[in-house]
Amino acid sequence: MYFEDSIERVTLQWIRDDKINSVIFSQENIPTKYIITVLTNNIIRVRVWPKGTPITTRTWAIVDKETNDVPYEGRLRHEIPLNNYSNDICIFNVTKEENYVIISTDNLTCKIHLHKPFAITWVVNTDILLKDNPVCSYQYNYSTEQFRHTLSRPSTDDDYYYYGLGEKSGPINKKFRRYRMRNMDAFGYNAEHSDPLYKHIPFYITLRHDHAFGLFYDTTYDCTFDMGCEIDNYFGDMLYFESKDPDLDYYFINGPLIEHIIEQYTTLTGRCPLAPKWTLGYLGSAMKYTDAINAQDSLKKFIDKCSKYDIECTGFHLSSGYSMNSDDGKRYVFVWDKKRVPSPQTLTENFHRAGMKILANIKPAMLTTHPYFNECRSLFIQDKDKNQPDLAPFWGGLGAHFDFTNPATVLWWKNQVITKLLANGIDCTWNDNNEFNIKNSHAICFNGQSIEGIKPIQTMLMVKTSYDAQIKVNSNCRPWLLTRAACVGTQRYGGTWTGDNRCSWHTLKYNIPMGLNLSLSGFPLIGHDIGGFAGEKPSLELFVRWIQNGIFHPRFCVHSWRPNQDENIDDNNENALWMYEDALPLIHDALRFRKRLQTYLYSLSHEANITGHPLIRPTVYHFQSDIKCRNQSFEFLLGPWLLVASVYEENASTRTLYLPSGTKWYNFWTDEIYDGGQMVTVTATLDIFPLFVREGALLPFHMDEHLEIRVYPFEENGTSEFNVYDDDGETVDCYNELEGKFDLQTIRLTCNKKQIHIETFVIEGKDNKFTWRFPTNEKRVYQINEG
Repeated sequence: MYFEDSIERVTLQWIRDDKINSVIFSQENIPTKYIITVLTNNIIRVRVWPKGTPITTRTWAIVDKETNDVPYEGRLRHEIPLNNYSNDICIFNVTKEENYVIISTDNLTCKIHLHKPFAITWVVNTDILLKDNPVCSYQYNYSTEQFRHTLSRPSTDDDYYYYGLGEKSGPINKKFRRYRMRNMDAFGYNAEHSDPLYKHIPFYITLRHDHAFGLFYDTTYDCTFDMGCEIDNYFGDMLYFESKDPDLDYYFINGPLIEHIIEQYTTLTGRCPLAPKWTLGYLGSAMKYTDAINAQDSLKKFIDKCSKYDIECTGFHLSSGYSMNSDDGKRYVFVWDKKRVPSPQTLTENFHRAGMKILANIKPAMLTTHPYFNECRSLFIQDKDKNQPDLAPFWGGLGAHFDFTNPATVLWWKNQVITKLLANGIDCTWNDNNEFNIKNSHAICFNGQSIEGIKPIQTMLMVKTSYDAQIKVNSNCRPWLLTRAACVGTQRYGGTWTGDNRCSWHTLKYNIPMGLNLSLSGFPLIGHDIGGFAGEKPSLELFVRWIQNGIFHPRFCVHSWRPNQDENIDDNNENALWMYEDALPLIHDALRFRKRLQTYLYSLSHEANITGHPLIRPTVYHFQSDIKCRNQSFEFLLGPWLLVASVYEENASTRTLYLPSGTKWYNFWTDEIYDGGQMVTVTATLDIFPLFVREGALLPFHMDEHLEIRVYPFEENGTSEFNVYDDDGETVDCYNELEGKFDLQTIRLTCNKKQIHIETFVIEGKDNKFTWRFPTNEKRVYQINEG
């Protein structure tokens, strides 16, 4: 609790500035300025400048809405035009009532008390959603150079749930956890407890009763989110955000639905590209192949085994062993080791003949023994005190990180990607080990910028540089790349995964909510290393269960590193689909199932590209009024229709799960229909991955040579629809909705107790004909009008 008498009495001055759609507050004899800017009816920006003027002047998070991008040098925060957020300038009202200034849009209200330290109460209708702590709301500590934004935590914690924060350990709800944002190389992490991990995403969603809202802190400094751990008797129950950033710049995003928040957040920060179709297939990898001294032959064996075991692999991750020097065993980015890979072009031609694209691993640092190190000295992040490249431990020795805020570095890197990789037949870049976790606070970047606020930006600019190099070589081919580390905005350039996970049942289980929160944080194109990257080889059962989980993720990749194995012995210790021949029938079943979902996955990818909606979604995303969904961590939805209940316990033959209320659910395998709002137990022997389908679903499903729409009618009255999208899957202009060629059809389902009616509408392109399947126990008359 806090005591009213302990709140300092002050006088706040305020002015309205319609040129910037803002209300500016200040306090006598204190330089701090507080700026509230109304962007839309549902988005309000809050800035706090302790020194009276902004110190952190640039952002790389807020996109130009016309380009969905940010220039290399970032954008000046105070120059972002208001029409960047909406086509129309939002009209808002400012009123003074007794001791308060009240700022209101059509949907959202801020109340600021004029005789207490600056603090905001956020109101929708008459319902208080959020309150700054009235005693210590906005505090900058000049001795520690830390800024803390403190919120009051309600006395009834059961009313509040927290989601997002990117790739974080633990269950879906982040209540009572404390998380740090600092990109780390978290090899073999514990998926329930480890923190920090690889990504810096200071954005989270709060669900209060049935109303959701989001807070996005636009900072790239190290920061901490306390989601209810800290208790201080004289300040009341609290949440806080704390950062080394000398300014505060955050966005309040009103829902009321979680889906609405993600749409608005990704309008601010950018949306993912439409991935090429091949990225939705099985993607091969394992470090053993490229670490072998005869890597080129080893990689050819991988291709041959895919053929031998009748496995379609659409892409392969070329690990960094191709650059591992045969003499000293160190990895030198952009340098092919000619003993391991005598002919890079022969290697890439082998993969291309087999129908596989290649993503080559690249790392943003050079060891001091790298043959290019001396010629690149000016391109590195520098040690201000020593007037030389900042040196830190990297893989294999001491190394220096490239400075991507330096235009010369960007040009050099693009040239290396083009001449050393793409010219040799590499299709894409795999941007790895790019956390820039530099410990030296005296390290400086281009134009003397301190590294402290720029580390995640280095990650993003590395990815953007690789992306732009790929476009430069083939502007008509849809670029694709992968990154391990990320910050807000990196989603604009490609996909990601949850890093170097450890092989265990525990990881399989807790990677589920980790991926879901990452998806809720603006990163829809995600996956996990199937089988676990680190640790021991998975058992047959664990490997099969991991594959059965992985086929429902946007990125489906099997990967591992077991450095103690003899890399020249074909002992099946690497994670490969054929590592257990007895399991191959089950693995083939899973692969066939994923291939049958290709149109569904691709349609969801298109939806993510234009709306920001995630592909994999926690149940609370669609059922936020169902209290039991708010902590449901280990089941998830793929798109709106499929409820996936992965098996994450050893020796399981059944699976118990909660079915969200407000709808009915079909068992995919039996067509049996269940009421929502109950716990059910279903068969889950190793040959079955439990799967439910929401009533009203219109599920595209490939059968042989035709596309079938599986219809799961409402038992009584109901209407639903789904957009089926298709294009050539690889060229840039095919998904340009103004000029490109694509097929988009809407399927609409209407049901009552007596009949079922289906209509299809061509929005663009061809009138594709479908076959239709209904549940085996469906007896109603149905009518289908196509075209």
